[in-house]
Amino acid sequence: MTFFECCEAVRDGGLHIIRAREGVPGQYDLREPFEEESGWTWLDTVTANVVCQVHDALSPDRREKFEALPAKVILDFCWKIANRT
Repeated sequence: MTFFECCEAVRDGGLHIIRAREGVPGQYDLREPFEEESGWTWLDTVTANVVCQVHDALSPDRREKFEALPAKVILDFCWKIANRT
């Protein structure tokens, strides 16, 4: 699943852990917290919600490009937008 899809799942289902899928660029694995933590990163609902809100504010053609970006790029962009207020 893409990073954006992970964010949608976390926004709807609560805290999870993620990691980049080995050998598949742009794809991530998502698990319930506390299942296995080595090599995984926490994805909380606040962060996931910020990503989803920024995504929803984009035009349809920009959404498609946004969804294909790597997690670091999405997070940097979203937090810059969120911290402007």
